[in-house]
Amino acid sequence: MRTFAVILFTIAMLTLVSACANSYTTSATMTIGEVSSERLISDHPSFMQSYRAFQLSESDIAEVKAWPSDLHVDVYFGTWCHDSQREVPHFLKIVAEKTELSNRLIGLDYEKSEPNGTAKSHDIKYTPTFVVYQNNKEIGRIVERPKVSLAADISAML
Repeated sequence: MRTFAVILFTIAMLTLVSACANSYTTSATMTIGEVSSERLISDHPSFMQSYRAFQLSESDIAEVKAWPSDLHVDVYFGTWCHDSQREVPHFLKIVAEKTELSNRLIGLDYEKSEPNGTAKSHDIKYTPTFVVYQNNKEIGRIVERPKVSLAADISAML
């Protein structure tokens, strides 16, 4: 009888642990690697909500429209990261105003890595990190949150 109780208890515990492990791995979806803005917004409701709620100021719009054409921004972010959920949609509003702005959105996992290794090679430690280039040369970074606004901080780099 004691052996039966031990076996039953073991089966119950394994079932419980298995259920917890499965709910953990499937509860959060992460986008890892390069992704389009359309896919990011459609796949992650928190990014859509932030995008819809945010409006650029008139001064930010004027600054963005004055940016040179040789500007490029790589955005390293985590779909799991609250700072990314706030700041990346703000950046997407900038892109909506200046559609010719060259950019890449690169989703990272919890370890701040992705399959191509660009986050590691660029020493990305925090999300989001906006790496700004002009003429293919890095001119600055915005890490986690801007000092004033994304538009104003990028403009200050120029």
